[in-house]
Amino acid sequence: MVLHNLFAFSLKLYNNKFMKKKKIIIIAFILAGLMIVLIGYLIWSYKKADYYAKVSHETSNRQTKILDLEKSITLWPKASNIIALSDLYIASGRNDLAEQIMVGRGDPQILNKLGNLYLSENQAEKAEKAFVKANNKKINSDSLKGLVLTQLKKGDRGEAEKYLGQLANLDQSSANCYASFMYLNNFDNAKKYFTKAKSCNLYGLDKYFATFNSAQNPFYLKLEASNLYYQNNYLQLALKDVLALEKEKENYRDAHILASKIYERLGNQTLANEQIQKVETLDPAYPLN
Repeated sequence: MVLHNLFAFSLKLYNNKFMKKKKIIIIAFILAGLMIVLIGYLIWSYKKADYYAKVSHETSNRQTKILDLEKSITLWPKASNIIALSDLYIASGRNDLAEQIMVGRGDPQILNKLGNLYLSENQAEKAEKAFVKANNKKINSDSLKGLVLTQLKKGDRGEAEKYLGQLANLDQSSANCYASFMYLNNFDNAKKYFTKAKSCNLYGLDKYFATFNSAQNPFYLKLEASNLYYQNNYLQLALKDVLALEKEKENYRDAHILASKIYERLGNQTLANEQIQKVETLDPAYPLN
C-alpha cells in the first residue's frame, strides 16, 4: 500500500513537471512568434516610412510633401524627416504644428531646430532650455550658437560670452562671426572679428560691413548697430545700446526716435511717448521732416 501510494505520488509529480515544461515551451513559441511579427512590422514600417520620405522629395507641391512626410514620421519618427516636415510647417506659417512634432524629442538636431523656432518667436527662455538640453546630450556648435543668440535676446552680453568661449573651442570661425554680431556697439572691434571669420552672413553682417566703415561718425555707427538689433528683434540689446548712446551724445534726435520704436515694440507705450516728446522738443517739425 505504501509503495502504491508512493508510485502514485511520483507519477503525479512527473505529470505536473511535464505540464509545466509543456506550458513553458508553448509560451516560448508564442513569444517567439510575436517577436517575429514585431520585427517584421518594424521592418515594414521603416521601409514604408522611407518610401513616403523619398516620394516627398519627388514633388514640388508643398502640401503633398507635407502629407507624405506626415505619413512617414507616423510610421517611423526619423530625425531628418521630422526636421524636414517642421521646415515645411514653418514655411506654411504653421509654427504651432512644427513645435508639436518636435516637442518631447530627444535628438539634439531636433532640439536645436526647436530652439531656433523659439528664438525666432522671441521665446528666449524656451529656446534656452531646448539648446541646453541638446548640448547636454552632445556638445555641439549649433547648440552653442543658439545659446549665444539666446543670451543676446535677453540683452546679456556677459552670459553670451561664456557660450562664445565654448563655441570657439569647437569652431573658431563661427565664434568670430557671432562675436562680430555681439560687439556691434564697437564698430572696430566687431569688424576685427568679422574679418577673422571665414564667412559671415549672420543677420546680413556681410552687407552691413560692406555699407559702413570706421571713417564714419562713431555715434552714427552705434545708432545703425542698435537699428540692426532692432530690425532682427534683439530688442533688449538694441534698447540697452541706444540708451547708452543717448547718454553718450545728448540731444541725439535719431537715437530718441529709435528708442521710441523699441519701447513701442516691447509694449511700453508710456516710455515710447516720452521718447517722442524728447524728439519733438529737439525737432518741432518732426515727423514732417
